[in-house]
Amino acid sequence: MVALETLRDQIRREELSAGLNPEQPLTRGDIDRRRRQIAEVGMVVFFGVVISTMRANVWGNAHETLFDPNLLRAAAITAAGGFIAYVVEKERHLRRLVFLESEERSVQLAIADRLLEAAAFADASSSVQGSLVLEGVLQRTIDRVRDLVGAETASIRLLSSDGQLRVAAVHGPQGTPVLLGGAALATRVGLAGEPMLLPGPSGRHDSTSGLVMGAPIMFGEQLLGVIQLGARPDEPFGALDLEIVGAFTRHVALALNHSRLYEDALVALESARAPVSA
Repeated sequence: MVALETLRDQIRREELSAGLNPEQPLTRGDIDRRRRQIAEVGMVVFFGVVISTMRANVWGNAHETLFDPNLLRAAAITAAGGFIAYVVEKERHLRRLVFLESEERSVQLAIADRLLEAAAFADASSSVQGSLVLEGVLQRTIDRVRDLVGAETASIRLLSSDGQLRVAAVHGPQGTPVLLGGAALATRVGLAGEPMLLPGPSGRHDSTSGLVMGAPIMFGEQLLGVIQLGARPDEPFGALDLEIVGAFTRHVALALNHSRLYEDALVALESARAPVSA
């Protein structure tokens, strides 16, 4: 928002310098209209200089006049030079306005995109936390995280009781977990404790491996698992995608913890209902 306000202040200053009304919204049509106005005045000045010069020449040859013809020509040339300088100055401001108007539109589009991303993120987070069954949480997580960053493949590894990160959910063709770096990359991400961008197992960013993103699922200081994502060949992940997935995993961790508490409660309930042997 600060950048947008700064741009608008610059646009208002340039509008005043270009002879436009800063109280009205700026459009490309206003800039073109101002250019036409300057061109029309320029044509009038040009023909005025030509006519005045011709008359000065005619009068100077035919009659004695109160004004020196050379002086008239010099005055006309000076006026033309002054107007040319005026046109150059206004055109500089108008070009600057075109640039600023494009920048303002880009910033507005970026803000709109971030708002849409925030809305999608909120919807994805609430959807993931809307299930207590582990399979449902995992499937919703896979679906939503792919939508958020446009991933082509995805897998979720959960930390098992023996300390291994084992595949719990996958989206993609057979062998997807291996293409996403396997347990080695998942372990690296889990030990790092933060999201990271990694090349595929081949070490190349090609259509086979693509770029891989890994993000740990942390509940407090406890590692629950790792999300691994594969980018489309022509749409590699960037810093913003890393930020989005990193924030999303916090909601996934909360949902997984609720799911485990729910399953523990079901187990305890079944144990309580079981008949006691004599």
